[in-house]
Amino acid sequence: MASEGVEDGSGTLSISSVVKEIQGLKDKFKREDGESPSPFADLEKATVLQECRVFSDSKIVTESPRRCSQLITKLLHIVTQGDLMSSAEVTEVFFGVTKLFQSSDASLRRMVYFFIKEVAETCNPDDIIIVTSSLTKDMNSNEDLFRANSIRVLAKMWVFYCI
Repeated sequence: MASEGVEDGSGTLSISSVVKEIQGLKDKFKREDGESPSPFADLEKATVLQECRVFSDSKIVTESPRRCSQLITKLLHIVTQGDLMSSAEVTEVFFGVTKLFQSSDASLRRMVYFFIKEVAETCNPDDIIIVTSSLTKDMNSNEDLFRANSIRVLAKMWVFYCI
């Protein structure tokens, strides 16, 4: 095997030297990846919950949908990392997110649907009933994106609470 090689401008390289070079590059990229921390590494649940109070401000919701999407992303990160929220926190955030239905921004609405789908299981069933009116309204919308996502969320909630 050592006789097989790759021709380089300076001579012949053996397969083992190519493998060593690739391993060196792999280690280099691993170090570079380790140096850049996650943008969500230092999130504090209390801070994010405080920031989410802006969902009640209709001016921010309509003028800054990207900010609201980023906050939902932070909330989802907290939830998926296993950081448990109390019943009161879940209810407050859930109702805050449902106020985002007033936005017509497609990206924000996708995040709202995704958040509701992910958090619905941890909410009080009485709280879920309130959001169904918004989902039903979207289900009858002319906008395909809203209609499809609302049906998915309603189906997930129906499966979870009926089974």
